[in-house]
Amino acid sequence: MKIAYSTTVCPGWTLDQAIDTANDLGYLGLEMRSFREPESPMLCDPIQLEPAAVRAKFDHAGLTPVSLATGVRFDKPIFPPVIGHVFVNEEEGVSDAKAFVDFATKAGIHHVRVYGYQLPAIEPRAWGIRRVGERLQLAAQTARNTDTLLLIENGGTFARASDLLELIEAYPSQWLGVSYNIQAAKLAGECPVEGIGLLKDHLHIVTLSDVDDEHNPTMLGDGVLPCRHVVGKLDEMGFGGWVVYKYPKIWVPEDGRDPRAVLKHASDALYAWMQADEVACGSACCCTNA
Repeated sequence: MKIAYSTTVCPGWTLDQAIDTANDLGYLGLEMRSFREPESPMLCDPIQLEPAAVRAKFDHAGLTPVSLATGVRFDKPIFPPVIGHVFVNEEEGVSDAKAFVDFATKAGIHHVRVYGYQLPAIEPRAWGIRRVGERLQLAAQTARNTDTLLLIENGGTFARASDLLELIEAYPSQWLGVSYNIQAAKLAGECPVEGIGLLKDHLHIVTLSDVDDEHNPTMLGDGVLPCRHVVGKLDEMGFGGWVVYKYPKIWVPEDGRDPRAVLKHASDALYAWMQADEVACGSACCCTNA
């Protein structure tokens, strides 16, 4: 497995600073949070630059541009159910995904991350899965004939691995993979160690973060999430994809932790765990006590 970090930890850094820090601290890649807005809250949002310039920065640094992490989602209902098909875009989210894929392809970024997200409680589940699945399939097709892969991340209605697997098996695409966020899974009541085992044939990125009992962000390994067990399971599986460390400073602006210190602690922890002879939790899961 290879380690990277998400730029959600450093919204005030330039992309050059983020790349340099990754190299300094032993990270092999970078996941970049991106917004399609005139004024992004991220100073290091690559979409504010020309794609060729982004590609050149990573090539020069010898660092992998792992992913363009977006907030694109495919759950918007069609309403009213009949004439809504005339007035509402049935392909909601597809054009946004295509724009990110086009940028990522030109910039040499390997993945674009999207979400399915939250289905209305009053809607039959089969209807919602069909709407999200068909849009997701169309979005994935925009990555054909490119070196970029679309990844759907668990969250909302699809927070558990089984829910995500139901969706992608019903609407398969060769241009679609999975990014699995262990915090989202744990909040949905799933053991992340079991989740990654279920998704192993589709898994390209596993996102690690850590929180305390009240869901406040902590340094990696200091919280209640089974991060160390997840790394052990990935090693046991022979996982060759990316482990992305995510610290949500962009969403918690009052957080006073220094991004570089947070990232160094995480890098040191991840390399120590990968070198240790760890036993992952299995059927008698100890994730709740991790």
